[in-house]
Amino acid sequence: MTQLKTTFAGLSLRNPIIISSSSLTNSAEKNKKLELAGAGAIVLKSVFEEQIMMEAHHMATYGSPEGDDYLSTYVRSHALNEYISLIEQTKKLCTIPVIASINCFSNSEWTDFARTVEAAGADALEINILSLQTEKEYQYGSFEQRHIDIVSSIKKQISIPVIVKLGSNLTNPIALINQLYANGANAVVLFNRFYQPDINIDTMTYSAGDVFSTPADLSNGLRWTAIASAQVPQTDYAISGGVHDGKAIVKAILAGASA
Repeated sequence: MTQLKTTFAGLSLRNPIIISSSSLTNSAEKNKKLELAGAGAIVLKSVFEEQIMMEAHHMATYGSPEGDDYLSTYVRSHALNEYISLIEQTKKLCTIPVIASINCFSNSEWTDFARTVEAAGADALEINILSLQTEKEYQYGSFEQRHIDIVSSIKKQISIPVIVKLGSNLTNPIALINQLYANGANAVVLFNRFYQPDINIDTMTYSAGDVFSTPADLSNGLRWTAIASAQVPQTDYAISGGVHDGKAIVKAILAGASA
């Protein structure tokens, strides 16, 4: 039988196929089915800092700082407690590595939550730092530094591997990957797919674009994985986006990806 075992971010995988964070991984029962189907590891459906903040803002109707602060704390605690339950239930059912996922754009209290994620049994933590840079007075390099600061803060709090999922809109991914490795990141995923906008010309309103990637998206991941794995070989790489069949998986591995 063909040997498919590999390691990624210090995790032993029976094969290099990792199920990315999505609605496919938002319940323990679904995750067990993915394991039975042959997945090597699972990234749980992400908890989104932006979504939590928006829900808290929509509920903030008291008009007083105390009331609004209480609601904000309640919404955040409820969302995070649900996520911890997802980790615990999935770990009870699955034997393959279970990777928690945080979509964030600030240090906030995520370092504390990272400890809770580890205590709940997650085998690793993926962080996805999303923020559209549109400020006219933007300080060049500040977004990249935010990645480094968040990784550094989290690595000081937990011992499980930390994986960073990067967006493709970076001036120099190699320099950032090198700094992330120097600050403790165990692996990098290339690349995160941003939500795509569209315009409905019949209703003259904005609408959501294509949600899913296409096979054409693979080439960008292949390019940067090949470059990065040669320039910064000390860390592990995974390709996300455009992987739609077995041939794409083989291409990713040949480019230097571990998963």
